[in-house]
Amino acid sequence: MRMPSGFYYKDSDCRKNYVLKLKRNLYGLKQAAFNWFQLLTAGLQQVGFKQSECDPCLFIHPEVICVIYVDDTLLFSKTNTAIKQIINSLQEMFELTDEGDVESFLGIKV
Repeated sequence: MRMPSGFYYKDSDCRKNYVLKLKRNLYGLKQAAFNWFQLLTAGLQQVGFKQSECDPCLFIHPEVICVIYVDDTLLFSKTNTAIKQIINSLQEMFELTDEGDVESFLGIKV
């Protein structure tokens, strides 16, 4: 790994004695997807979702069902107001965009 610009050593021997610790995930790292899923799971559970025992990407709320695939999420409910409430709650924790009604997902027309 190359040291970032602006990072200087006092002496040349310290290169062998120090390691850089990342304070946050970098996109593309092997563990980045896992860490994102852990963070999203915690956020959904905070809002009141429970993770399915059969499928870890399925979350169930008394009024809403949430399905996750990588960084795409589908919310299903009988009423639009329940979905809007969940989206508003999640927007307080995450930066997200509401793309409206789903027409297709993963190449499947809905």
